[in-house]
Amino acid sequence: MKNDEKKSLLDQDINHRVDEEEKLVNGPKKEKNHGRVTQMIIGIVIAIIALAGIIYPLLH
Repeated sequence: MKNDEKKSLLDQDINHRVDEEEKLVNGPKKEKNHGRVTQMIIGIVIAIIALAGIIYPLLH
């Protein structure tokens, strides 16, 4: 009987701790694409500079 009580008490304690821990855990944030616009602008600027570097010597 004591063994069953210990398991029951242990199970209750584990369940209680898991429930408390779940309250503290926050899910991942849904916000994404931070800096995506900045990356696109920098990419376009680098592409323009590269094309200018190729085309400019051909014209002169």
